[in-house]
Amino acid sequence: MLWVGRLFEERYTAVRLTLVVLSGIGYLTLTPEGRSVSVVDLALAIGVLLFAYIGVRWPFASVVWVSLLLGLGSFVGGDNDTVPTVGLAWAMFELGARRGGWRVWTGLGLGLAAHVVSDQNEFAGRPQTVAYGAAAAVAAPLLLGLHVRALGELNRQAAARAAQEQTQVRADERTSIARELHDLVAHHVASIVLRVAVARDVLRVDDPRVRQVLDDVHATGSSALADLRKLVTVLRDPGTAQQVFFVDPQGLPVALQAAVERSNGIGLNVQADIDPEVIRLDSRTALALLRLTQEGLANVARHAGTAARARLSIRLGGDEVAFDLRDFGGPVSPGLPGGGHGLVGLRERVEVLGGRLQAGPVDAGWLLSASLPRAAA
Repeated sequence: MLWVGRLFEERYTAVRLTLVVLSGIGYLTLTPEGRSVSVVDLALAIGVLLFAYIGVRWPFASVVWVSLLLGLGSFVGGDNDTVPTVGLAWAMFELGARRGGWRVWTGLGLGLAAHVVSDQNEFAGRPQTVAYGAAAAVAAPLLLGLHVRALGELNRQAAARAAQEQTQVRADERTSIARELHDLVAHHVASIVLRVAVARDVLRVDDPRVRQVLDDVHATGSSALADLRKLVTVLRDPGTAQQVFFVDPQGLPVALQAAVERSNGIGLNVQADIDPEVIRLDSRTALALLRLTQEGLANVARHAGTAARARLSIRLGGDEVAFDLRDFGGPVSPGLPGGGHGLVGLRERVEVLGGRLQAGPVDAGWLLSASLPRAAA
């Protein structure tokens, strides 16, 4: 029955008024035999029904119009005011549900006056009955409308408070994560970078391969530390997310080539075919491609071994970017740890951009394939 509650929302005003108009038309056209509607009453009823839809935008004007027609009926010979009475009751409900202030009090006065004028012949003999009927037909719908309006306002306030509390909870969570990243992870990464730099400058290394490894570890740690600081900035102030770039699309080919060379440096044999048009991608898609490459190559080294052979392909075609990374198997290297959440994170990163990711065995190796829109969804 949720749709019943939604029917009283302001956006469905035209639907409510349509139901009222249809009920009035049904009353006029399905009058039982032996009972007729006079020409005057028919004209007044049609006037009420024709102008009912002004209440969609101007509920107060609708109350004024129907009140005038109801009061006019007693002066032009009307004796069946059912349609104007029901129309005024519904107009009072719409007024209370959607407006406030002086319009409510003015509308209430006009409605009561119209009812008294309509029943003026009975008012002298039975004023209490006429007053009760006017209150039931005018004040009660108005109070019901005011009640619906108050409930709607309470619901909006509750939703606003819930959204504010949720925003605050998220802000606290981001702040906590940012604090731990800065105080724990970034601290350890900075310590690693510092120790590698000291080792590289102090220790006498005769083997150039050791020097190359130290340089690579120092460069990788420095890059990770820079990314961590950017991430902490975004977590503490989400408004800077559009200004902080983890990778510039213009520098994406260099970053991708650096990831490939780093993998080749640890023993992998990676053949890369990267479309130079990747510089035209937006920053979010560029970052997704870089993370796919980094995590994919790390998985190749972890599961196929550091001596494995792999092929990387990034091609732009039409409205999509096709990413494929395939390894051809090899001796497993058990010494490289894995967190077990890499593919999950990649899938989330791709899907949030409106893309698709597939990963699975193929022949003797493994294939990581993704399709992303050229413009982030």
